[in-house]
Amino acid sequence: MPRSIEPDEVLSILAHIALPPTAPYHEWGVLDAIRSELERGGIPTKTDPFGQVHARVSAGGAKRALVFAAHTDHPAFEVIEASGKAGKARVLGGFRQRVFPPDVAVTVHGDAGGASFAAILTEPVADIEPLHNSTTVCRIDAEKPLAVGQFAVLDLPAADVAGDEIRMRAADDLAGCALIVSVLLALRGERAPHDVHAIFTRAEETGLYGARLAAEDGLLPRDAYVISVEASRALPGAEAGRGIVVRAGDLHNTFSNEAERYLRVARERLAERGIPTQRALLVGGTCEASSFVRLGWTATGIALPNINYHNAAADGGFAPEIVRLGDLLSGIALGVEAALAAGEDADESWWPDVRITPTVIRERLQRDRPKG
Repeated sequence: MPRSIEPDEVLSILAHIALPPTAPYHEWGVLDAIRSELERGGIPTKTDPFGQVHARVSAGGAKRALVFAAHTDHPAFEVIEASGKAGKARVLGGFRQRVFPPDVAVTVHGDAGGASFAAILTEPVADIEPLHNSTTVCRIDAEKPLAVGQFAVLDLPAADVAGDEIRMRAADDLAGCALIVSVLLALRGERAPHDVHAIFTRAEETGLYGARLAAEDGLLPRDAYVISVEASRALPGAEAGRGIVVRAGDLHNTFSNEAERYLRVARERLAERGIPTQRALLVGGTCEASSFVRLGWTATGIALPNINYHNAAADGGFAPEIVRLGDLLSGIALGVEAALAAGEDADESWWPDVRITPTVIRERLQRDRPKG
């Protein structure tokens, strides 16, 4: 049986990765945390020309390699005008709250580090900027002088745990990043054949840009199957607390049935151990698997059901995103089993029975219709 990883260790990894503030184009703190967790676990990393972190674990002669992909950004705000402690901030990514509260508390950060400080966003104005998937510009008033290029994140807990519930500023997709790190760490020392690559991408929320660059520039093994890992909108049939979701597609694309085969084998194996999983077509958003599928790669996805997706509160304002620890543990187990299934090129248990139609049935259907 493959190695497991203890829940306390998973939560420690998640807390470390979730702590740094992040925004599209401003993911450096999260990337450093991911690199630190992997290298602390003895897994070397490398960085591609776009600043994205890559890692790999392997053993034996795996028949198929997998690539797990998750993004390191989350919708946030970027300062585009500054005059002393006042200015304007543009939404980066998919914040499309039904109701923008009168005052939105944020914290302001810079890529070079330094102390963060508080600010308030007011006076939202519709201002469409497709390049950055942006619909809104706000007034920003801060405790300290602002500078163009700083970024602001919602003033919410990085990761608060209460029983099975994890309330996060950016579950999408820092929980997905923690899931992949945990899969790689769980596979350390595993002797069964496997070959697992990971990429932690940038600027997903503004246009799937990091994943698109990885696909366009061939930064991953071309014959590997890509598995996008997301914290996607919880939907009927893909509900929080019922296990990781095998994602058959997203809002814009259906994914590869062949790539999903290893996830289905993994689901069968987990069912025997009483570990719940789900399968659904998740139309709550578009994930990085679409970047690869549209460019001819073989790709599929998995997702953690995410309550308050993109921080959308029930009242229309902002709230922490919520994922379940049980779903995260289910996803780690699924990732490990899928890696081993790919290593042996396994089929689902039912498939051999239907691969070739029995000769007796073939001959029966070829008989002429009786006369009379």
